[in-house]
Amino acid sequence: MSNSQENRNLSLNNGSHTRNSVESKGTNKVGNFNSFEKFKRRWKPATAVFILTVGATVVVSSLLKTQYQAQGKLLYKSNSTTTITDIGEEGNEFKSLPNNQIPLLTQKEIIYSTPILQETIDILNLKDRAGNPLQPKYLKKKLDVRVEKGSDVITITYKDQDNHNAANVVNTLMDVYLKEEIRSSKSQTVNADSFLNNQIPQVENNLKKYESILQEFRAKNNVLDLQEEKKILVNELGELNSQISSVGADLQGTKAQTSALQSQLGLNFNQAITISQLGNSPTIQSVLSQLAQTESELAEERKRFKETHPSITSLLGKKANLNRYLQQTISSKVGRRVKLSEGLLYNGNSAKETPLDRFISLKIQELSQQTQLASLYEYQKVYLQRAKELPKLEQKEQEIQRDLENAKQTYANLLSTQQDLQIMQNQQMANVEVMEVAEIPLEGTSGRLALMVLGVILGLFLSTMTVNVLEKQDRTIKTISEVKQKLPYNVLGMIPFEPESHNQGIVVQTEPDSFTSEIYRMIQTSLKFVVSQPEPKVILITSSVPGEGKSTVTANLGAAIAQLGRKVLLIDGDLRRSHQHELWGVSNKAGIKDIITQQIPLKKVISRPMSKLDLLTPGIIPPNPLALLDSTEMKNLVAQGRREYDLVLIDAPPLPVTADVLTLSQLADGIIFVSRPGVVEHESAELAKETLTNTGQRILGMTINGIHPKEFDRHSYHGKYGKSYFSSKSSNKTDDVSKSTIPRSI
Repeated sequence: MSNSQENRNLSLNNGSHTRNSVESKGTNKVGNFNSFEKFKRRWKPATAVFILTVGATVVVSSLLKTQYQAQGKLLYKSNSTTTITDIGEEGNEFKSLPNNQIPLLTQKEIIYSTPILQETIDILNLKDRAGNPLQPKYLKKKLDVRVEKGSDVITITYKDQDNHNAANVVNTLMDVYLKEEIRSSKSQTVNADSFLNNQIPQVENNLKKYESILQEFRAKNNVLDLQEEKKILVNELGELNSQISSVGADLQGTKAQTSALQSQLGLNFNQAITISQLGNSPTIQSVLSQLAQTESELAEERKRFKETHPSITSLLGKKANLNRYLQQTISSKVGRRVKLSEGLLYNGNSAKETPLDRFISLKIQELSQQTQLASLYEYQKVYLQRAKELPKLEQKEQEIQRDLENAKQTYANLLSTQQDLQIMQNQQMANVEVMEVAEIPLEGTSGRLALMVLGVILGLFLSTMTVNVLEKQDRTIKTISEVKQKLPYNVLGMIPFEPESHNQGIVVQTEPDSFTSEIYRMIQTSLKFVVSQPEPKVILITSSVPGEGKSTVTANLGAAIAQLGRKVLLIDGDLRRSHQHELWGVSNKAGIKDIITQQIPLKKVISRPMSKLDLLTPGIIPPNPLALLDSTEMKNLVAQGRREYDLVLIDAPPLPVTADVLTLSQLADGIIFVSRPGVVEHESAELAKETLTNTGQRILGMTINGIHPKEFDRHSYHGKYGKSYFSSKSSNKTDDVSKSTIPRSI
């Protein structure tokens, strides 16, 4: 690469860096500028809406009349008297409730009620504009009843054109409300008196019924004092348990002695009784006496004689007979197997207790102790059964007593309420008073200023809404930033919109020294540096939609390149709506159609509107233009242009409109895309980008056309300085450049 080309690359890079720096500095102003541009684009409808709104406000405010506002206040006091229908609970009182103030809100609705308003209207004989009696709903609209937060105060406000009438309405309304409260209080006492007369006898009967139930319960269950009975029962059970333990121990000792004597005697209790009875019988006593006497005689005789002596033998026989008789008698009474010693039957009226007597005495004592122990157990069983019944009896007694206490309390409350009722009947006062009467207002307000301010604010709001609605309905891309964001291609150049030169042909040809002409020359220069080798010889120029100025850009770009001494062939490839012949002012009788269909040489068809530039127009449009563009002859034509010219520019139709541009793109080395803010829509730009991608061709860059002068100066670092420079060179064109206006685009 030559030194001159390196210098130009360095200059271009520096320029790009400077432009990016300028654009970054202006980013903070984009939002405000966009809002300003919106209003600038839509200033007519926005201004119309604003004027209509403010005008309507002025008309309405002129109809307003001076209003006077009167204000009065009511104070609610606590009342300790209980509500008759809520016995035992405090009611019929208005306390300070900072959070919700429900009682006061209820009174507010009473003040708003139709009967209160109607009575006020009747007293003051209020009329409407037609002279008819005022309806309560219209009075309510002009009335404001407000509960003062965190207090027991209600404020009543009324507005009217007559200041005296405003004060009279407030004061009369408060008087009517106070009278209604007193009437309501009287009505409550009358109803309460009837209620008490019905309730007191019923409650008294219930009290007597529960007293009777309690008495019957205590009589039926032998209840005097369950708590005291519970204590006595515990003590009795303790003593019984102690006696049972003592008697049980004695019984065990007696049984042990009885068992020992029974083993010694070999008799049971019945046998011992029988034997004791036998020992006391006269017969047995007689036998026993004889045996004793015989024993005595036998002892005496043995002292004198030997055992074989007849006297001793006789006495032994007598003794044996007596013993045999005694044994037979005992066997018949007691049992044959019972063997008794002779000493058991002897009583002899001796004071000494015999074993038999001891046995009988102990056995009798044992039976007595058993009987006593059984009796103690029976008493214990009875006490335990009573102890088991006590909790149920106590619960039942508590239930009856609770009902009885409730009946007593209700009865007492009714009697107390009856006394309160008598006090209320004597007082007949409401628990509300007038805290502040309404004074006659001396100054009023019409509200015109507030309405005018509101009208201006509303007008600004509606005009802003109008702009936003119109902007949302407008889908076109409006700014350079949006164009760059939607179409991310390298920007070769940005062309300002100059209405003065719009209808004067090719600017580069007619005004070669103008700033706009220099921009086209800068575009062709930028094209050299952004395109890698080999340099394209056939370039296709297209756009998203018609009206973006691609034909004008193509013509001026071709003229700028031709002015540099390069041979340029400009082909109007838009066979359906050609414009090049109109821009250059040449004939369109012969053109591409004649070369392809009639094999006419290129030199005979082209026209030369300026030096070094040849123009090939479409000619008479055939029925099927795509067939011509997709023919071999068209390819040969472009190939001939490659050989004979330094550069071939093809003015193609818009991308999404026809399939012609896709066919022409196959003949080109690259594509230059033209976009114009304010013309192309978002959807069309998206479709054009997709179509460009589908062609597979190189996108050499993008030219943004028809830019508003202020936006051009903001996005192009050489905008105002370049125009100033070229204006100083040609003073006769200063006004054309300075007065140019451009719609804002993206």
